[in-house]
Amino acid sequence: MEDIVRHQLLDRALELFRQVGVRLVHEEQLAAALDLTPAAFRDLLGSKAEVVAQVTRRNLERQRREHAELFANLSSPVECLVALARHGLHELRRSPHYDYYVIRTDYPLAWQAFQEHFYDYTCPLIKRLVHEGIAEGLFRAELEPALVARILLAQLNLVLNETYFPPDHINLADVYFHVFSPYIRGLCTPAGLRLAAPLFERMA
Repeated sequence: MEDIVRHQLLDRALELFRQVGVRLVHEEQLAAALDLTPAAFRDLLGSKAEVVAQVTRRNLERQRREHAELFANLSSPVECLVALARHGLHELRRSPHYDYYVIRTDYPLAWQAFQEHFYDYTCPLIKRLVHEGIAEGLFRAELEPALVARILLAQLNLVLNETYFPPDHINLADVYFHVFSPYIRGLCTPAGLRLAAPLFERMA
């Protein structure tokens, strides 16, 4: 029962963070928004930093489930890779534009959860999809799947680099689209482009 209550509270915290951002909510405000006293908040959830980390891990678990649901309805690796990129674009559009910068600088446990997700889940997934796509003639034969996976992760880190793309002045979702869409198109053979064309159109 306690786990159910904690998960419900974390889901409510996530919605609050999406509405106003991680940076603007103080711990006392977070407790009040969750209808908890400060003491009950600490007993159930710990500190705000712990809540941000727990929310991040829970949100990433949700994304992995959604990826599996997406892939179950697609027939090829190229469609799955485009759907993965499109899902990432959707996630960026749902989050306040400066949250990734705040999490990286102020919430190391949450940022570590992102890094583990990228390197333990996303990177092997991309490598597998590219490998399978090459075998099916949908991605160019000269590609090295492991290198493509690392380049895509490096591109994501570039998108989230506030030195190049300050989130107060540039929409990160627009940057993500302009980086990932042409790169993934460039991986495809003509057959892969034809197959993934409807998904590319919906990515805009």
